[in-house]
Parts: sequence; structure tokens; C-alpha cells
Amino acid sequence: MPKQIIIIGGGISGLALLHYLKQKYAGREDIQILLLEKNERLGGTVGSVIKDGCIFETGPNGFLDSKKRTLEFVKELNLENCLVKASQESKIRYLSVHGALHQLPSNPKSFLTFPLLNPLEKLRVLGEFFIPKRCDPRESVYDFGKRRLGEKFSMIFLDPMVSGIYGGDARSANLKSVFPRIYSLEEEYGSLFKAMIKIRKARKAGGNGTSGDNAMGAPAGVLTSFQEGVMQMTEAIGKKYQEDVYLNHEIQTIAQIGNQYTVIAQHGKQYTADELFLCAPAYSAGMMLKNAHSRLSQSLTKINYAPMAVVGLVCPVDYFAEKPKGYGYLIPSLEQKEVLGVLFESNIFTGRCQERQMLFRVMIGGARYPDILKKTKEELVGLALKEIEFLRGKSPAQDKTKGPRELFFMAWPKAIPQYNQNYSDLLKTIDEELQKNPNLHLVANYLKGVSLNDCIESAYQNAQSSRIA
Repeated sequence: MPKQIIIIGGGISGLALLHYLKQKYAGREDIQILLLEKNERLGGTVGSVIKDGCIFETGPNGFLDSKKRTLEFVKELNLENCLVKASQESKIRYLSVHGALHQLPSNPKSFLTFPLLNPLEKLRVLGEFFIPKRCDPRESVYDFGKRRLGEKFSMIFLDPMVSGIYGGDARSANLKSVFPRIYSLEEEYGSLFKAMIKIRKARKAGGNGTSGDNAMGAPAGVLTSFQEGVMQMTEAIGKKYQEDVYLNHEIQTIAQIGNQYTVIAQHGKQYTADELFLCAPAYSAGMMLKNAHSRLSQSLTKINYAPMAVVGLVCPVDYFAEKPKGYGYLIPSLEQKEVLGVLFESNIFTGRCQERQMLFRVMIGGARYPDILKKTKEELVGLALKEIEFLRGKSPAQDKTKGPRELFFMAWPKAIPQYNQNYSDLLKTIDEELQKNPNLHLVANYLKGVSLNDCIESAYQNAQSSRIA
């Protein structure tokens, strides 16, 4: 008897899942796989705006090339010749503190001369070697750093790192969920420095060491994108499987009937799923499952999301006294600024704007500043323009028409899921409910990580767990 698999959600998780399920069941004419997307385009937060000779990313601007799964995925889409690597210059990264940019240290020597930590604070960091092991699964990122490396280290390094990756607050972000590798290093070795020394020794001796991460648990690899932006990947999947994708299908509710699910879309359209994969954000998935699985629904709707406004600005290089260098900068919360950071997009990937121009992405809001939702577009763009003015330096006065101008604006009320200290409890309930319902799967960035690499790996693993006979 024919079987039907339904995927709800056409973001990168749903699209990658569609690809892997089509691979797994290739040649099985008795299995139909459909993807239902509520919007008129695929990709979710992934989007590449091409405007005025610029390519601007509305969401993630690439992936780290250290994960074999993602590289194989790209090859299977015949896009390997479309990859572009970040420039060497983009390895230079900054923190913005006290009205100046400070280059992040990249080696022990530069750490010892780093001006934002005094000698005692640097000694406190080195003293991590002697701090007793204490693995608390509920500990926050900030408290972990304060305990092992000193509070100033948490304030200067970990705080902006969490806001830059998750739009989150290091004081509430759960270490085990946000940086599981770092948590496991303390658990296994008792100290991050001890872990670094032993892993390096193992590598020199021919051991495997870590896979895909460096010795301190930070992600390895080179930031990689596509010639026409990340959306080139999502468009390729949509084109490859266009007969299996239904756009403008907003789901009203889901009902469970025996071992099957009835999916009811707008305008009364109904689909029967022998296996159902929900690839929508947690709050959307929770609403869809309200009638079918109330306990699961309640847990999903309790997962918090941080708001984010993203502003794309372009301006002539000669607007600046000296052209800004490097990848960009993050702003620690001690600065009390609603702007979280600025990426120098045209420095990261060549060809992102016209010659003698610079393209910037300004990130505003996050978990620390939820009130940005009350601001108007004009106010948020104004914050972005003010931030670029800070970079200008003592450049000669010139016509304002030659200054930065808005290229793109998007306000995401619920941009990035927050792996906070309540997250582990919610995850436990979610896992329990999924164990009871083997024909239901959740595949999204609120479960296995927010990066493109995480989403593609999760999609692959979930496709392998498909139970259709």
C-alpha cells in the first residue's frame, strides 16, 4: 500500500531533509514525499538579496568547511564549483570597547599584550589550569567563564561571543547546550588548558584528537559561501525537487489518527502522513501540534527566541579616513549598546559590492534588548548609521549623499532560538514525547544547533531514522 511522508517547513532543515529522504527512498514508487511551505519562497531565514550591484545575506552568510557532511551535500547538489572562501583578511576580528576597536588575540603573544585585560586578569585566565573540576549541567556560559577563567574574561570574550552567534545573553545561555564541546572538555579533562595540552600531544603522536573542533572546543574551518550567496544552495534544492514542493501552504492544525497524521492546510486542503517531519520554528510547531500532542506543544511554545534587526548598509570606501579592515566586530554588553556587532561583508567575501564600496551588516537587539521590537524602522536604521559613523574616523567633511545608505532592512521578532537554562528541561520533555510517537519527528535549529552545518547534519540523521517499511 502506498505510503506518504510529509515535511512541514521549507527552511534549510526541511530542504536538506527532503534531499536525504529522496536519496534514501530512491526507486521506491510506493513512497511519496511532500514538502509543505507556508511562504511563497523557500529558504526560511536564508536569503540573498541582490541589489545595486551588491549581494547581501538576510540570514547566515556561510558555513565552516570543516564538516564533511556539508561538503558532500554541496557536491550532491552540483554546487562545489560555486563555493567561495572567506578572505585571509577576515581572520582579523575585533571587539568594540570604550570607543575603539581592539583586535582579538590569535596567539599567546597577542593575548599577553591584549589591552582589555590587566596583568592580574591575564594571570587569572592562566590560573584556569588549577581550578577544580565542577560540571554543572545547568551552569550558564557566563558563570562557567567566571569560575574557570575570571569574570573579566567572561565580560570581554564570552559575553559578545554568545550575542554574536545566538543573539543571546551569556548570563542565561546554558553552557552544555550552547557549547557542548567545551562542557565535555572540562568533564573529560578537568581543565580546558589540560585538554588543550593532552589533545595536542595525542595529535602529534598520531591520535585522532577532536573532530572538526580545535583543542579549546571552538569550531574549526574556513567560512565558505556561494558565488551568488547562500540562497544559491536553497534554490538549487527547490529546483531539484520542485515537483515535491508545495508553496503557500500554511498549516492550520495537525490531528493524529491511529499511527497516521492528518495535516490540514489553509483553504481546507488535507494530507495524510504515515510519517511526519516538522521543520518549522518551535513556536509554530507547538501551535500546529496543539490538538494532537498538548504536552509536546506546551514545551515547544516555551522555547524562547531572541529578536533581531538586520540592517545592510553600503558606502564608498573614501567615506572613511582609513578603510575598515578584517571581519568585523562585536560589542560586549558592558557597552550598553543595542547594536550587537557589525560585519564587514565586503571584506569577508570578494565581489559582494561594487569596487571602491564597502558593504556592512549591522545586527541590533538580541535577547539583551527585546525592546527593539518597539522601535520603528527609521529608528533602527538610524542606530546602524550612527554605528558606521563611529568607524569613519577623522575623514574630511563631504556631501552626505556620499555617506552610507540603507540597502536592506529586516526585523525578525523571533530570530534565533535561545538555549537558556530552562532549555534542558524542555528538551527532556520533548524527547519523552517523541519516544511515544515514533512517526513524528522534529527537525529544526532549536534542537541540534543553529548553524548551517548543524541543520544539515540533523536533517541527515533524521532521514536515516525514518521508519517507513
